Amino acid sequence: MFVPKPVHLLAGCLLFPPLVHADTVWMKNGDRLSGTIRSLSNGKLVMDTSYGGTVSLNWSAVSTLSSDKPIDVSTGNDNSIKAQLEAADAGYVIVRRGDDEQRIKADKLEEFMKPKEQTDALDWTGNVDAGISLKKASTRTHDYNLAYNNKINVGKWRNDFGGTYNREEEDDNINTENYSLRYALDYMFREQFFWQGRATYKRDWVEDISSQIVIGTGPGYQFWDNELGSFSLALLGGGFGYRYSDGSTDNHAGASVRWDYQRNLRGKELTLFTHGDVGHSLDDDAIFSMDAEIGLRYQLTSWTSLHITYGHNLISGTRDTLNERNFTTGLGVKW
Repeated sequence: MFVPKPVHLLAGCLLFPPLVHADTVWMKNGDRLSGTIRSLSNGKLVMDTSYGGTVSLNWSAVSTLSSDKPIDVSTGNDNSIKAQLEAADAGYVIVRRGDDEQRIKADKLEEFMKPKEQTDALDWTGNVDAGISLKKASTRTHDYNLAYNNKINVGKWRNDFGGTYNREEEDDNINTENYSLRYALDYMFREQFFWQGRATYKRDWVEDISSQIVIGTGPGYQFWDNELGSFSLALLGGGFGYRYSDGSTDNHAGASVRWDYQRNLRGKELTLFTHGDVGHSLDDDAIFSMDAEIGLRYQLTSWTSLHITYGHNLISGTRDTLNERNFTTGLGVKW
């Protein structure tokens, strides 16, 4: 372990005086930015500023930096330590843990992030995505799709609710028209373990399966939830209910696996996401269901984005197999 000489520390303090109650980044071109450091990953340093919103900086252009509070610094092999980052002379950063400090080259740091604070304050995030396609040739085609998502966290309780609407019209024929609603409530009874209750409702005016209801509850595990993304799995037991276009119904006990994955890339410029569930009835009818979505979201500004999404909704074992595939693209806003 290398302990910096007093002359190096003195030079760092003279050249880069620390700011109180703010993280500070010094660039190689002489610029200085203050705000809140969020993360470093894949060569991009993400920082929140009061004057420019969230900015993404090339790590290769950073000279040194300091953090107001300890952050999670990766040490490789999926391990991390909580450490304070302090400014040093150009091209170096001091990593401090209590009385232990190490002066290292800035380019040796590959990943760190601001830890998520445990708080009872309400945290509300969400987004609305919309897409419209109008085509006029030998036939006139109108496609509309809308999706909204909300997550409200208060202490150990997490609320996740949203919905979708899709319509495809060709001349005077409606090929697709449906909407869906969902709600999930999680209780984090341990650091990474939670219990989930979930309900989903879908209504369709075109397919033989005119409505679907899925209700389930069960344990889940949060693999990670940090500045770079999140990933969780839940195993739910409950029931599937179907109503057909002629008014008849079909109900089954069943179980499903639910996943929710999100990964920020290129300093939150790109987001890869996928979520959905696969389920199976627990009786002799062997009903299988899958409702999954995968996509990319590109941030145009701090609050607008462009998305590309592929969705697949499959139900087999009922009197009429449902096999829908949707490819959508459009603009969105987030908060």
